[in-house]
Amino acid sequence: MDNMTKKAVWKIMAAILGLLLAAVFAAIALLLLWPSLTGGMIKGMETTKTELQAAAPKQAEIQVRDEIRIAGAQQAEQTEEDGEETGDYIIADSGTKLLSDADISGLSAKQLNYAKNEIYARHGRKFDSKELQDYFNSKSWYNGQYEPDDFDKESDSILSDVEKKNAEFLKDAEQAAGGYSLDQ
Repeated sequence: MDNMTKKAVWKIMAAILGLLLAAVFAAIALLLLWPSLTGGMIKGMETTKTELQAAAPKQAEIQVRDEIRIAGAQQAEQTEEDGEETGDYIIADSGTKLLSDADISGLSAKQLNYAKNEIYARHGRKFDSKELQDYFNSKSWYNGQYEPDDFDKESDSILSDVEKKNAEFLKDAEQAAGGYSLDQ
């Protein structure tokens, strides 16, 4: 390879390296600026959502039912240790999947009672039982908003079919385990 060719190859390689460096710097700049760019877009969308809600308010009954349903949709992970509930939920997925005997294996009658009421508590139901109310008040996810009678009147339209079946399943399992009396 002659001297001219070597110089041409080096010039091409230097140009390619320069382009790569420019692309890397542009990518870094974009990553640094991205949060401030998307923040402005999100603020604009929130304003639009608020304006739409003001333009088309819902009836009070439908709005309350929807708020209860939304509150119940929030779930967290569960952990268990020595048969006692140590996570936020006794049965974390009782609102989304049908429970089986394997899911409740090893739970006491008390835990089964709490798990059944946990389904209602996820939707913001308050409890007449001080024991249950104190228990759910200690949970980070719980937001008791609805009096027991009001919730119970609307529960057929609030709870999903899975939640209704799981509540019945847990009630039957609790009875089979000897039942549990609250506020002992």
